[in-house]
Amino acid sequence: MFWLTTASVMRGELPVAEETIAALLQLAEARDDLPALLNAMRGQAMIRLFMGQLTGAHEAIGRAYEAFEASSEDDRLAARSAGQDAGVADLALMSWALWLLGQPDTAIVRMDAAIRRADAISHPHSQAYACYYACILHALRGEFLVAQGHAERCIALSEEHGFRQWRLARALRGICVASLDPSPSALGEIGAVLDGYRSAGYQLAITALDVLLCPPLLNSHDYEAALELIEHGLATANRNSERILEAELYRLKARVLVARGGPAVEAEAQALLDRALSTGRSQHARTLELRAATDQAALWIHQGRREEALNFLAPIYASFTEGFETHDLKVAKVLLDGLR
Repeated sequence: MFWLTTASVMRGELPVAEETIAALLQLAEARDDLPALLNAMRGQAMIRLFMGQLTGAHEAIGRAYEAFEASSEDDRLAARSAGQDAGVADLALMSWALWLLGQPDTAIVRMDAAIRRADAISHPHSQAYACYYACILHALRGEFLVAQGHAERCIALSEEHGFRQWRLARALRGICVASLDPSPSALGEIGAVLDGYRSAGYQLAITALDVLLCPPLLNSHDYEAALELIEHGLATANRNSERILEAELYRLKARVLVARGGPAVEAEAQALLDRALSTGRSQHARTLELRAATDQAALWIHQGRREEALNFLAPIYASFTEGFETHDLKVAKVLLDGLR
C-alpha cells in the first residue's frame, strides 16, 4: 500500500494517493506497526503539502516527527526500507511548509537539520533526498549559489548510486546557472531534462520547476515561452491537484503580462494578482501572499495609487516576525521605504 501510494504520488495522482495513505494509516495503527506508521504519517503530510493544504500538512509533519523522535533505532531502520530515513524526510518536508507559512528562518534551521541527520546516518538516498529538497527551497528563496551546491551534490550521489528518480536535480542546476547568468545553452539543458522526466511518467513537483524556470525566461525577454510554461503549471495544478505553488503561478503570469505589455494588460494583471492573493490567503501561504502583495503595490505605484499601495502592503509585511534578511522581505521593505 505504501508503494502504491508512492507510485500515485510520482504520477501526479494526489487525490488517489491521499485515499490510499489514509487506509494505510488505519491499517498500520490497527496492527501497531510503528515502522509502517512512521512512513504513512510522513507520506500523508507530503501529500497534503503538495496539495496546498499547508496548515494540515504542517500539523501532520509535526506529529510524524514526534513519533519518529519517540521511536526505537530498530523501528527507524525498518522504516528506512521505504527508501529514505523518515526523520530526514520529516525535517525536509517541514522546512518547505514553514517557508510557505511565513517562517523562512525556521525553515532553514529544519532543512539544515535534515542534511545533518542524513550525513550522520551515512545513508546515500536520504542524503540525495535532503539535498534535492534543500536545492528547491534555496532556489525558491532566490539563493541560487547555495541551491546550486545542493543540486551538484544530489547529482553526484545519484550518479554514484544510480538514483534515477533525482534526475530533476540536473534541471535545478541549470535553473540556478541560468538565474545567475542567463544563457541559451543553460535553458536548453533544462528543457531536455524536463522532457526526459515527463516522458518517464513523473509528474510530482513539476509546478516547482515551472515557477523556478519562469524568471530566467522573463529575464531573457522570452515572454511567450514564459507564458507557455506558466499555463503548463496551472494546467498541472488543476489536473493533479498539486496546488502548493498555485498562488505563485498566478503572480508570475501577471508579471510576464506586465513585462510583455499590450492593451488592457493592467486589468488582466490585476485579476491575476487578486487570484494570487486570495489563493495564498486561503492556503495560509504567507510568503506567497507577501510576494503577490509586493507586486500588487508596485502595480498601484505605477498607476499613481501610492497611499493605497502603502496601506495594503505595510500590514502584510508587519505580520512577519522573522526572515528580514531574505530577498522577499528586503524587496518589500525597499518598496515600503520608498512610499513612506
